[in-house]
Amino acid sequence: MSAAKTSPIRFGVNFLPNAPAETLRWVQVAEEVGFDIVGIADSQSLYRDVYMCLSWCAVETHRVRLGPRVINPLTRHPAIAASAAATLEEMAPGRTMLGIGTGDSAVLNLGLKPSTRALLAEYVRTVRQLLKTGEAEWQGRHCRLTWWSGSVPIYLAASGPKMLELAGEIADGVIINTGLTPEIIRDSIDHVRSGAERGGRSLSEIDMWWLPLTNLRENQTDAFEEIAMTLASAGSHLSRFTTTGKHIPPDLYDAVVELGHRYRTDQHDKPDSQNRELIKELGLFDYLANRFAVAGTVEDCVEKLNKAIDAGARQFWMSIHFDHKEEFLRKWAEVIRTY
Repeated sequence: MSAAKTSPIRFGVNFLPNAPAETLRWVQVAEEVGFDIVGIADSQSLYRDVYMCLSWCAVETHRVRLGPRVINPLTRHPAIAASAAATLEEMAPGRTMLGIGTGDSAVLNLGLKPSTRALLAEYVRTVRQLLKTGEAEWQGRHCRLTWWSGSVPIYLAASGPKMLELAGEIADGVIINTGLTPEIIRDSIDHVRSGAERGGRSLSEIDMWWLPLTNLRENQTDAFEEIAMTLASAGSHLSRFTTTGKHIPPDLYDAVVELGHRYRTDQHDKPDSQNRELIKELGLFDYLANRFAVAGTVEDCVEKLNKAIDAGARQFWMSIHFDHKEEFLRKWAEVIRTY
């Protein structure tokens, strides 16, 4: 049996940082009940500062891994990103990571466009070189990090085949936001493997985490309804950059593209936003719930997770954007104990 099939089932959670004390409480509960990794979102226009929150969490936790999920190449210079990552690693040695993506609400709410894949690749290499050697070139200019020499694992957020391949080629890990159906999981793994081979590595060297949208309620209808905001967000990524290779059903193609055009990034964090109504208007609600959600009763969630595990997923780094976070975290401990 392969190592992938025998590796432990692990769970992580991502938070949108509200009041820092509240965010710390969520992270401490996540550590207490058995989560392995915690991410905090970086979106300066909508939430509190990611590294201010992470720093407090680092000194008030003991086991759980921590890091931003995710920063981007446009709002943080590589030297700033490297310095912040190194500082957090000093505060929680061996427990940190650096998540990087093309940029979502952090970028769009500044009137900017997300990073290209080429720029992201250059950014990752520059940050890694700064962390390792203290010297690097960024867009034709020399930059330095004089006080640190070491490493921090770099994870790429990926929602399409090309980004999955880039993660396999240059990153230490990948946060996969393509969906949780067996066909999509197998295809996503193949793309990460292809990138790893291009980079002279094996798939086993890449720490792969899958991004389910989760909720626990007495029935799936209520559970899905409460996460409609995040279903809309996930759906908006299906037409980001390109639709090629993203497993969009032909009969829903036009609706998915329209969702991408009409998605309100200024309401990215609002449970009652226009985005949740938009996916219903476009007839996408059920499709997105089936593709991206692990929600309902504990039994519903375990059933969905088992299908994903059979397809090759082993680690699940969920996003929770509803009010009852502590209740959810403690209830999810039942799922963790299942594995």
